[in-house]
Amino acid sequence: MRIGIIYLGRRGSGGPISFELARHLSKYADVFAALAQQSESLSAWQASSLEWFAVPTYRSLTGAIWSWLDQAGLRRLAGMIRQRQPDVLVYPMFYTLNPFLQRCLDDLPSLVAVHDPIPHPGAADRVYRWLEDRSIRQATRCLVFSRCFSEDLRLRGADPQRVDYIPHGVLDYYQRISQPHPPIPETPAETTLLFFGRITAYKGVDVLLEAFREVSIRYKARLIIAGAGDIRPYRQLIQEIPGVELINRWINESEVDGLFRRAQIVVLPYISASQSGVLAIAASYALPVIATRTGGIPEQITSGETGMLVDPGSIEQLAGAIELLLDQPQTAAALGENLAREHAAKRSWSSIAEKVYAACERAIQDFRS
Repeated sequence: MRIGIIYLGRRGSGGPISFELARHLSKYADVFAALAQQSESLSAWQASSLEWFAVPTYRSLTGAIWSWLDQAGLRRLAGMIRQRQPDVLVYPMFYTLNPFLQRCLDDLPSLVAVHDPIPHPGAADRVYRWLEDRSIRQATRCLVFSRCFSEDLRLRGADPQRVDYIPHGVLDYYQRISQPHPPIPETPAETTLLFFGRITAYKGVDVLLEAFREVSIRYKARLIIAGAGDIRPYRQLIQEIPGVELINRWINESEVDGLFRRAQIVVLPYISASQSGVLAIAASYALPVIATRTGGIPEQITSGETGMLVDPGSIEQLAGAIELLLDQPQTAAALGENLAREHAAKRSWSSIAEKVYAACERAIQDFRS
């Protein structure tokens, strides 16, 4: 089987996911990838023996709209993909060009991964959903990362009989590509909590800050908030609370390893979520995770065994969970180690690639029937 992996995003977790999937699928099939010329992950592909080619993509909203309307450009890209004679195409993460490209390649079966079956709120996200709905409806089969969203995917146009579940894979990618950095003290002077990722309302940063305000009264701890996004709603809180370090910008791939090595606890205070790639990174560092019972996150964590779960929006529960791990560092370490073992056993990229390969076989059969 010849599999084409199509991911045209420039940055974010789609790049590492596409690379890991291609690397492990290549053990089962002949694989090539179409990638954005500006992809942050391009150096990993260049250092590998994988087959890939790069294409220019847009950098602005105006460029995005033009790329959707540029039929000649879409046909050229489709021709470059078709020239490589794939049996099936895999889209590991949504990109706004996907539905337009799928239409140009409707003579080939496609497998589309849907990371957020319930799209996040916001005006821009409504456009995103409109485009992703078309990608879902054009797909031969869909992949979902949390079982609880099967019905939501059906409501968006996916045939329930053509949906495959795979778990979110462990992301040790960042450790492998990291640059040398100063050594971290084995016994840091204070425990560091890490919030990592895009800063937006549904991520619960305000809940985390209020919980940390309570914790900082009784404990010597540090909170790193690292990610791009609008920090204005939280700026006053950040200024009022001691021990908060803010890195309010896009975090490059080469910087991720250093951030996670500084942390002793990772906190995901999300008000809503599908699943968490940040949790998958934390697992690769054997870091304990405190997260909320929302979306598919309870499928990623067994509370009290591989992490701690609290109710979304509960400042009291979140503060209590943080204090418990600060009081019991051995419990914290055990939770992190259990999380790492669980991901290695059940969420390795080898096992995921095997499942994706089987889904590709089903997509080919479905397309022919």
